[in-house]
Amino acid sequence: MLKRIRLACSECDTDEGDGIDSIPSTWINVTEFQSLAESENEVPADDKTRSAFQWYTHLGICPRCQTSEDTPCPT
Repeated sequence: MLKRIRLACSECDTDEGDGIDSIPSTWINVTEFQSLAESENEVPADDKTRSAFQWYTHLGICPRCQTSEDTPCPT
């Protein structure tokens, strides 16, 4: 069984990498942030150690954000 990856871009809000089975070669600086199980845990509103916005398992830079350092990535 393939491992499900939830890949997010550190520069923009794209979720195009959510639920993929492998990391695209076009993404750079990808690091594992947390496990799939951890990413799917609900974060209580009073939890000061985690953020509900950290839904991803891996964090990197998407191809669109790599193309221009001055122009923000479209979402």
